Amino acid sequence: MFNINNINIRMSKLINESVKKIDIVENMLGENYPASFDKEEFKNLTFIKKRLEYCDTHLKRISSGSSRTVYRIDDQKVLKLAHNKKGLAQNEVEIRYSEDADLDNIVAKVFDYNEDNLWIEMELAEKLTAEKFKEVSGFKWKDYVGAINNHSYNVTRSGYEMPENKLATKAMWEEQFTHDMFDYMIGYEVPVGDLTRLSSYGIVKREGSDSIIMVDYGLTKEVFNKHYSK
Repeated sequence: MFNINNINIRMSKLINESVKKIDIVENMLGENYPASFDKEEFKNLTFIKKRLEYCDTHLKRISSGSSRTVYRIDDQKVLKLAHNKKGLAQNEVEIRYSEDADLDNIVAKVFDYNEDNLWIEMELAEKLTAEKFKEVSGFKWKDYVGAINNHSYNVTRSGYEMPENKLATKAMWEEQFTHDMFDYMIGYEVPVGDLTRLSSYGIVKREGSDSIIMVDYGLTKEVFNKHYSK
C-alpha cells in the first residue's frame, strides 16, 4: 500500500547520509601528500615494483601483506597499493562497498581510486585494541568474537562454534554497530575470519565521537573462492 510517510522517512535518511559523506570528504581536503610526492608521476608508473619503490621513497609504509601494501598519506588518509590480482579484487570491493549507503557507518571511506583498481585512497583510522573496542562499543572483544563467529556458524553451518556469552550477544542485537556487523557479514557474504581480527577494524571520528569501522573489508566470499581457496 502506498504510504507517503514511509517515502518521506526514506528520503530524509538518504539526504542525511549524503550530508555525512560530504562532511567527511570536505574534512579530508585540507590534507595532502608530502611535497616530494608527485601524484601525476605516481599515476603514470606502469609496473607494480616501480609504484612500490616510489611509495617507499616518499611515504611511510604502515603495513604489507600478500596482496596489498598500505602507506600513510597524511593525518587523515592512507594509500592502498595492490600487488596482484588478489589485491585488485579487494580494492574493487572496497571501492564499491564504500559507495553503498547501507554500509556508511561500518566501513572506512574511499576518496579516490585508480579505475583499474591498482590503488585506492582510504580514510585513515586509529589502531583498534581490545580495550578500545570495549570502551567504544560497550562489549568485550572476546564476547564479540564469539557472537559473530557463532552467528556465522548458525546461518551458514560452516566453521565451528565458540564459547559465547549469551547475555552479551542478546545485548549486541540491540546496539547499532554490532547489529549492523551481524547483518553485514551475512547479507554481503563476508567470511567470518577477518571479522574476528582486531587488525580488520579501526577507530575514526564520526559526528565528533569515536566510531569503530572496518578498514580491511575487501575479502568477500567471492574474492576468497576465486583467489584464495585454490
